[in-house]
Amino acid sequence: MMNKLLERGEQIARDAQQRTAQRVGQQLRAELGTGSVQIGAANVIVSGRGMVKRWLADPSLRFLGGGLK
Repeated sequence: MMNKLLERGEQIARDAQQRTAQRVGQQLRAELGTGSVQIGAANVIVSGRGMVKRWLADPSLRFLGGGLK
């Protein structure tokens, strides 16, 4: 019984993590316009020319995940 409860809790956490990654990825696509955004189960990877400079210059990109509650 306890194992099923743990498995259910872990699945709920994975689902929530994936939904958050999807939201962050969609928001990045909307904000960036250029570059590549790849969404995984638990991460979001952004690549493209000048992304590091843009990330450093734009605080809304650095703190993007903070507003997704």
